[in-house]
Amino acid sequence: MKRPLIAITISYILIVVLMEMLGILNKIPAGNIARQSTGDTAIITGKIISEPEESDTKTSFILKTIKINGTDTKGNVLVNYYAGENNFLYGDIVEITGKFFRPDPPSVPGTFDYKKYLFRKRIYALLSVYQKNDIKIIDRKPFFIWQLSLKLRRQILDAYKKNLLPQQAAVLSGITIGEKSGLTNYIQKIFIDAGVMHVLVVSGSNVAFVSVIFFWIFRSILRLKKKISLGILIPIILLYAMITGANPPVLRATIMTLIVIFALLLSRNADVYQGIFLAALIILIYNPLTLFEAGFQMSFAATLGIIYFFPIFQSAFKIHKLPKLFNWLISVFLASVSAQIAIAPLMAYYFNKVSIIALISNLVILPMIGVSLGAGFALYFASLIETHLLFIVSKLTGGVVSVITYLVDMFANVPYSTIRIPTPSICFILLFYIIIVGLTKIKNYIWKRVIILSFGILILLPVLICFLKNKRNLEITFIDVGLGDAILCEFPDGSNMLIDGGGDWGAKYDIGETVISPFLWNKGIMRIDTVILTHPHMNHYQGLIAVCNNFRIKKFITNGEISKEDEYLELMKILRKKKIIVEKISAGDHFNIKNIVIGVLNPEKITPNTDDNSIVMKLSYNDFSILFCGDITRKAQNILTEKNIASNVLLVPSHGKKKLLLDFLLKISPEYAIISTDMPITSVLEQVNWCKLFATSAAGTLTVYTDGRYCKIKETIKDIPMDMIILDWE
Repeated sequence: MKRPLIAITISYILIVVLMEMLGILNKIPAGNIARQSTGDTAIITGKIISEPEESDTKTSFILKTIKINGTDTKGNVLVNYYAGENNFLYGDIVEITGKFFRPDPPSVPGTFDYKKYLFRKRIYALLSVYQKNDIKIIDRKPFFIWQLSLKLRRQILDAYKKNLLPQQAAVLSGITIGEKSGLTNYIQKIFIDAGVMHVLVVSGSNVAFVSVIFFWIFRSILRLKKKISLGILIPIILLYAMITGANPPVLRATIMTLIVIFALLLSRNADVYQGIFLAALIILIYNPLTLFEAGFQMSFAATLGIIYFFPIFQSAFKIHKLPKLFNWLISVFLASVSAQIAIAPLMAYYFNKVSIIALISNLVILPMIGVSLGAGFALYFASLIETHLLFIVSKLTGGVVSVITYLVDMFANVPYSTIRIPTPSICFILLFYIIIVGLTKIKNYIWKRVIILSFGILILLPVLICFLKNKRNLEITFIDVGLGDAILCEFPDGSNMLIDGGGDWGAKYDIGETVISPFLWNKGIMRIDTVILTHPHMNHYQGLIAVCNNFRIKKFITNGEISKEDEYLELMKILRKKKIIVEKISAGDHFNIKNIVIGVLNPEKITPNTDDNSIVMKLSYNDFSILFCGDITRKAQNILTEKNIASNVLLVPSHGKKKLLLDFLLKISPEYAIISTDMPITSVLEQVNWCKLFATSAAGTLTVYTDGRYCKIKETIKDIPMDMIILDWE
């Protein structure tokens, strides 16, 4: 075989995939500390094996464990320290007292799976620490090389913080060494939307820039011989990889760069494809589960895309005949196109977006990243000398970073710079790659038929899925948004309705962007026929801001009450901007969706009490009915007892936080009671204990399935996937 490494790596990848499908890789190893996790307080002794990362609320690090409660153990634990200032460092032997537990699987399908994310890094348990005295340093035994790299990392970060503005320092820290702690949500968003987020997490291009910069210094400034320069470059590249944290893109680029250097030292040609697959093989042998990480997949896909498609584009456009400047510009553009084609389905799968502007933004931003990297290193070295040169270098570096940030912001805000799309299936992704590779071999008899077959499957697949779907079923999903409501109704005729969008006062993350939107995209939804805001309380409407931005909304319904909160005004502004129809409903209104009737029972009129202004609806489908109650108090409940409110399913008012009126509950006489909350109170649980009770706080996202006669309720957290089952792995 001409390229044995490629065959070996592909075979190994297929074995890893098979082991994943069989559940062999998805088990906590025997003897691992996570098997002793009970959710109780524990005393754990171990060694800090990662640089502590600070954020606004906590400091996090990985602990290689030695003992738990005096008993020998093994395995890594992620420690989150919430007590403010600290003095622990990488390499410290520490004794920690804290709450020890295993992370939960996601409570909302389609959202980020933090448990699986940690699992693939071989971390199966967490330790939360809330008191400063709960971490005791026993000894300090840092590994010299790692200690040196982390010391350099801290020195670089300090140099940026002291000599640049906060935003400049944060962006430059991301560009040079992949430090993200100082980046604001807005900065991260614009870099993502502009399709250049890879420059803030240290990608393979950074390693290439560092190699070129230092090789140029050795050859042009220090006048060293070529082989000596290449030899000195090896430890510098390895040290840079360690300083940046050695993530998969950096490891891939580092291994490939070293292969090229050794080939040049031995005066031999390096096989680029063999180098890429060797890099993948080394990474996967160390940790096979890295194969399923987005960063690993996108890094290698982008690299293979450039290597495979760029020569084809280069030959087709005959750019070698153009002037050098145009040749270079078009080459950068075509390389960007090649990479974007290769990662497009992965971007859609992991982030539900495809960046269109990335084709242009990378053309402008990537060359500037090389300049900023050089300026960043110059600033660090100037800070060691502390001469008047430092002032000049800091101003120039800050200027370059500010220009990059300005351009990224500009690209990110170009209309339709990114396209939001639903989560594609694995089958679609595989067919996409088969087709784009096959199109370059269209003249081949076999490939021509493979492409035709792939296109046929691609067209017939959604038709088949639609045909197999039970069109008689009504599905009502109560999305777990904590203390709030977000309810998706999917009707048998294919239309849908979203009732409220969750939210939180002082939320640390956007529920609409991180929970509701991914859930809808995961279901293949891009259009919402009707959005109903029951009343303008933050935990009912805040998430709708992102929903209205991300989806096509046909109609938006309210009770007519207006809030003066900034978030509510922002929501109304988006509705006007997108020209979404806004309607008002009140008691007595109703609307039909084929043989489903939705009757509005409240409010009769707008009162000073926002809770009692909640839109209350009864949905009836043949023999099935469900009552949506919003946040109505006992006063409104008393009025509703005079109406036909008997229902099979009750959405408990006020998220189970307020005791119900007994007559109201008896009049409904529900078989099932659902509470959408972070934690219901005991008195409410006692009131509805004669029903089949479900709460999103315990069961995660809940889905009611009914054909109008029978119904069943599915709990997300009870349906634990194979990779969460804990079995022996000797």
